[in-house]
Amino acid sequence: MDESDAASSSPTEADVVAATDPADLNADGRVSDIEAAKKLLLDADPATYHKSISGLLRGGSGSLLQPMPYSASRPYHSPSCVVVEPAQSGIETMQLYCHAAYRDFDKHLAEPFDAPELDHLISSVYHGLVNEGINIALVTNHGQIHDIALVLAALVLALCNEDRTFGVLGERTTLEEISLKSNLLLSRMVAATQVFSVPTTEVLQAMCRTFYSVPQTASRRRAKLDPELARANNLVMRDLLERQLSSGGQLLAMAASGSQDISLASGLARKVRSAWRQRRGEERSDTPSLHLQPLYNGTIQLMLACHYVLPVAISLDGDHPACEVGGLTRVRTSEDCHDVMHWIAAAHEQATGIDTVYHQREDDLLTQVRAALRS
Repeated sequence: MDESDAASSSPTEADVVAATDPADLNADGRVSDIEAAKKLLLDADPATYHKSISGLLRGGSGSLLQPMPYSASRPYHSPSCVVVEPAQSGIETMQLYCHAAYRDFDKHLAEPFDAPELDHLISSVYHGLVNEGINIALVTNHGQIHDIALVLAALVLALCNEDRTFGVLGERTTLEEISLKSNLLLSRMVAATQVFSVPTTEVLQAMCRTFYSVPQTASRRRAKLDPELARANNLVMRDLLERQLSSGGQLLAMAASGSQDISLASGLARKVRSAWRQRRGEERSDTPSLHLQPLYNGTIQLMLACHYVLPVAISLDGDHPACEVGGLTRVRTSEDCHDVMHWIAAAHEQATGIDTVYHQREDDLLTQVRAALRS
């Protein structure tokens, strides 16, 4: 074969991207749903898709995350990109980003994770991930869009603290090692944003691998995002995430409810008085409350696939900051997952003094809270 024949028979970049993985074929050799979803994403118009994804972003000019224009030079702006690998830039850079995102990061997040009373827990997380190959889901409530990323950063920094050793033999770890085991599940909308004039995706690359999903909620419908593309994104993303977890020794960080917590101001408390009495067995006082929305089945399945959960109750509210870290917990049933969320709600309430409720299902109180906010 001459050089021209060799060149013509070599796969192009597009061919490599679109190449069919044997694992994506059905038993009869036909293309699977996964492969069909990959093709759908590859065929989508990147600029149009980016515009729709950007429609998921809420918040004004003062928000931490700001819209970012589409650029063909950024691989994560391609519809077919649903996971972005880590690219470490050093502990100092990671700390700089954390402080810029939340000025009290050290006091309210880094220090609690680095506290002596959590040394045994941090050691258990390290040995579980690095030496035993277990998967751990880092699960929080979801007050703000960036809270789960900051919680993951605090844990990663605690693991990589240069003064920390694991066991009597002085075993240590590095950001390079831990970042390859750290995974963050976020809304696809984040890939269309920037923070501190730096693409948010590239900020996150400093500490972890990021998986992007498209929310199956009213926000997706408001953004007029093609439901078939949304489904394709999530199908491919979930497949890649499951493959990543199958390698073992993975930390998966996620705000479990997938929808942001609902904060009900004190002035609206009277509108949910009857449902509150029925739910809590007490009269509703005229004070704020926080409502954690139900877990999706997909989230429950991810928690169960990890086997172990590390729950954290988080509040970045300047008046009521909190970071309560629970113990490493084995989950075996969906009820266990719901009970983890109940623990997070109780820990949040105790730490902040704000009445906090986890709604395991779409109950009357949650319906009234949403209605009160719309009124």
